[in-house]
Amino acid sequence: MKTIKRLLAVLAAAALLAGLCSCNASKPVIGIIQFGSHGSLNNCYDGVIAGLEEAGINLEDYTIEYVNSNFDSTVSQSQAQTLVNKQAKVIIGIATPSAVAVATAAADTDVPVVYCAVTDAAVMENYENLTGSSDIPNFEKQLEVVTAFMGRTDLTIGVMYSTDESSSPVQVSSLKEAAAAYEGMTVLDSAVADINTIDSKTNELIASGVDCFVNLLDNTIVGKLESNILPITNENKIPVFGSEIEQVKVGCVASASIEYLDVGAAAGKAAAEILNGKSADEIPVSTITDPDNYYNSTVCAELGLTVPTTITATDVA
Repeated sequence: MKTIKRLLAVLAAAALLAGLCSCNASKPVIGIIQFGSHGSLNNCYDGVIAGLEEAGINLEDYTIEYVNSNFDSTVSQSQAQTLVNKQAKVIIGIATPSAVAVATAAADTDVPVVYCAVTDAAVMENYENLTGSSDIPNFEKQLEVVTAFMGRTDLTIGVMYSTDESSSPVQVSSLKEAAAAYEGMTVLDSAVADINTIDSKTNELIASGVDCFVNLLDNTIVGKLESNILPITNENKIPVFGSEIEQVKVGCVASASIEYLDVGAAAGKAAAEILNGKSADEIPVSTITDPDNYYNSTVCAELGLTVPTTITATDVA
């Protein structure tokens, strides 16, 4: 009798466990692919989660499948296909390479896509069943910051960009257009096809006589800012101006920066509308473009730069 009771207890426990597993497995999936880890993309992710919750989504009702591509677009493609195969209720791609990977994988399916922090929204125009948030740099404001901290306008500015990021050449063109308003200002750009060449590209631009660097909203380059770029530029006393606040916090001089928590929150709220039954194509794309100025007083002191009084900026040191 004891053996029978023990067997029944085991079977009951197994049934309960199976029920719990079935319940967890049946939760709808929200997929999030982040192209890589650096301050602004991490803020985008935090903003996405906040946006979902602010819009009334109970995340306990969903399985959040978050993956990071470590700045490898081929990894994004594989991750996107996996989430599409799982019939995710919505997939959010943070940064252009991941967003394009998701939109491509979801084409000809009913899986809706939300992109986040795609600078050139035109890249996404050929896809359907998607919406998102776009981060547009204001290079006019950025160059106001650069010239104020450098104390002159006749600058030779170095800029690197990744050939993996389709929006970066557009940003280079916009930066050069903004620079044309300053007499004597020149922009030297250098394309990086392989992250292993970032060190040499940095040194090449320094050897070419750049007075400072200006970062784009280029995740591949920014992802190597602390480990590769700043150690070289600091040794050579060459200032680097970030494209957002988190870069200033880790060692850039200053930036005219938008808030990436807002960029992420806009994408999260769009995803919430989809989860509540709205078609992605019905949701307008959100564009975040108005910057605030930030600077790092510690870095300024180390590089011998005077904090200007001609602009208003917040110290993040």
